[in-house]
Amino acid sequence: MFKMLNLLIKRSLIRSYSISKRYLSSETTDIFKLQERGFFCDNLAEVDDNLRKLVKSKKQTIYCGFDPTARSLHVGNLVGLIGLLHWQRAGHQPIALLGSATVLIGDPSGRLNERKQHLSNEDIVSNTENIERLIQLIFANHEKYFWKDQQKKLRPLTVVNNLSFYENINTITFVSTYGPHFRMNPLLSRKVIKTRLETSHDGLGYNEFSYQLYQAYDWYCLFKQYNCRFQLGGVDQIGNMRTGHDFISRMTNFEEDSYGVTVPLITNENGEKLGKSMGNAVWIDENLSSPYECYQYFRNTPDTKVEEYLKMFTFLPLNEIQQLMEIHRSKPHEYAAQIKLSKQITLLVHGDKGLESAIRSTQAMFAQNIDLLHNLTEREIDGLSTSVPTIQMDLNPELTLLDVCMSAKCFSNQSVALKVINDGGVYVNHKKLSNPQAVLVFGVHILPNMITVIRIGKKNFYMIRWTNADMSLRSKV
Repeated sequence: MFKMLNLLIKRSLIRSYSISKRYLSSETTDIFKLQERGFFCDNLAEVDDNLRKLVKSKKQTIYCGFDPTARSLHVGNLVGLIGLLHWQRAGHQPIALLGSATVLIGDPSGRLNERKQHLSNEDIVSNTENIERLIQLIFANHEKYFWKDQQKKLRPLTVVNNLSFYENINTITFVSTYGPHFRMNPLLSRKVIKTRLETSHDGLGYNEFSYQLYQAYDWYCLFKQYNCRFQLGGVDQIGNMRTGHDFISRMTNFEEDSYGVTVPLITNENGEKLGKSMGNAVWIDENLSSPYECYQYFRNTPDTKVEEYLKMFTFLPLNEIQQLMEIHRSKPHEYAAQIKLSKQITLLVHGDKGLESAIRSTQAMFAQNIDLLHNLTEREIDGLSTSVPTIQMDLNPELTLLDVCMSAKCFSNQSVALKVINDGGVYVNHKKLSNPQAVLVFGVHILPNMITVIRIGKKNFYMIRWTNADMSLRSKV
């Protein structure tokens, strides 16, 4: 399996390299001050004076792993990347580890049941390449937009694929060489293992049980090759980190130290984790979730979560966040905190062009200006379609407002539609239209970019994309 997968991905994936040409700085700062923002609060070792002295006295190397279970990372993964960026900003060396090998096994952390997903080799190659591209992009955006005025130069990101650790080792060799250094009692005591064994109807397969061994071996390989003493992960990874820490200790005759630090799992107002397994993922890849969708997701952050998100997802100083929250509390209807949050995240993920597009799309939908609507590009319209109920219709010279509303399923039945339209509750391209039999006119109701936006009341939007491009038909309409 590994030989075949290795052949598939050798062209680009089994390598480590830098995405930045900037030179390194010898200065470091106290990374654990970020506990004030909610980072690094649940760790393998107590954050004491000795640990602070270690990270302040010299450069450290830290890694965070990402298994390519999907084509893209999502905003829940963004906290891990931001954690790496904070270590980079503090003068340390970040490593992003891509799990093309471990994805074949499956991490049980945070899961009540075994993954049913079965990825082909081609899927793993494609997913890994794309995730690698996205990680590079985020680090490049950070340096370009959030670090451009700083004097200290950043240590460049290193990207490693863990498949390279296993290409020359078979199962028998792995178990006979490293198996004696894993003790069963600690392995069975990990919370995720105990939970699955005690509560899951299907129990736990050996593949998922062994995942912590391979994650431990990954860390050991990074320790040997890069002197990587720190691992960063979500709080649900603390058990796997403990296994890795113990393994490195045994492999080095208890002469070397290693440290696991965590970032919190980000949840919504209902306490649900942000991620694809919960069905609420907003993807980092703009081809899966548009810049507009990213912007609107964080623009709609509840007041109860916005301060937490500002601390976790942005690099704004804490005093600036506090001032912003005071403004927000005095004028909550202006959503100053949410707007700042959405701009900061969209800029980090999608760059300035993506942010401009997201703002342009937002204004087109909510600023009640028809010019903004008909200036939307095809790509921006595609982005809106992921968030706004959208249908395609053939351009017809006899279509009425009522016809379009019913086709777009704006109303449950025609009686309700007639009442709302007659009462002035329907807007076409931001203009009130109260005649249900009004025929739609090209250039007014059907815009040159072949869309019509219908608003019911204040907030319910629908979009029609017209598919018949016959110019003579347009002129008749």
